[in-house]
Amino acid sequence: MSPTPVQNVSPQQQMLEFITSAWKTQLVATVARLGLADALAGGARSSDALAHEVKAHPDGLYRLLRGGVAIGLFEEKPPRTFSLTPLGACLRSSGPGAMADLAISQADRSHWLPWGQLHEAVRTGLPTTRQVLGADIWEHFAKHPEEATFFARAMGAFSAPLASDVVRAHDFSRYARVADVGGSQGILLAAVLRAFPGCRGVLFDLPHVIEGAREHLKAEGLADRTEVVGGSFFEPVLPAADAYLLKNILHDWDDASSIALLTQIRRAAPAGARLLVVEALIPEDGSPSSTALLDLNMLVLVGGRERTASEFKALLASAGWALERITPAGSLVSVIEARQHLSDNRG
Repeated sequence: MSPTPVQNVSPQQQMLEFITSAWKTQLVATVARLGLADALAGGARSSDALAHEVKAHPDGLYRLLRGGVAIGLFEEKPPRTFSLTPLGACLRSSGPGAMADLAISQADRSHWLPWGQLHEAVRTGLPTTRQVLGADIWEHFAKHPEEATFFARAMGAFSAPLASDVVRAHDFSRYARVADVGGSQGILLAAVLRAFPGCRGVLFDLPHVIEGAREHLKAEGLADRTEVVGGSFFEPVLPAADAYLLKNILHDWDDASSIALLTQIRRAAPAGARLLVVEALIPEDGSPSSTALLDLNMLVLVGGRERTASEFKALLASAGWALERITPAGSLVSVIEARQHLSDNRG
């Protein structure tokens, strides 16, 4: 996504939009927190009626709604009556394309406060979460389950369309057993198993992460085809499989940690097993890309990074994997397929 100049807008006006974008982030998140898109789903309502329903100050809510009109979330029909636009409908709490959880999560302190210290992350090359939250991001979520829930649901909503892209991009029918390493609630693995009935699955993640996965897989009718295994992927407890999925895992980690994880998988993998890394790619030619912004997010939050194709090739080789091919899966990610080096001595 390239930041192209807006017609008839001066550089100063465009820069002002950038500078004040933080206001819009919090406005959008507040609309999501109050459930205003859900409240307006049935049709136009007065701001006073909405204020009573969502337990907000009438004047404060009217001003919020008016701000929402300014950025296209609502339309106002005087006197003080508002309706939802298609853009605003994206902030509903459930249903296709619902983004309320993502809006809340990105404006929550778990993301908002670390980004406020971006300059420190750039200066030191280290994440700022411990500095501003008193813990790393995962420890913070463990202590604040409400924030963790918004984040998990946001990632789940993001994963669903991405999973569909992945199963269209890669033929999983050649694998009898697919292990989703760090697979959380198993959304990607479930998509694979639905699309390829001949596969069986293994869902692997930390024990507290996968607590709800069994119910999800049962609801999907996939419990009898899936083994749920708890553990750390940095320890030698990974299950054997014909293919190992890593979706948006390596970008959480620096190179040393990523190599350690990839090495653990290689040691657990039977001969001939494949590694399938699902990640966004930074363009090799330096062209503008929104992945560069995601890369800054990984720096600030966890000390991870997004990578180019050549960087992935080198990373894989350092852990005993040989890159075979890269297949785009939709517009957001690619499937990076690797095999064990022929010279691999399992060491």
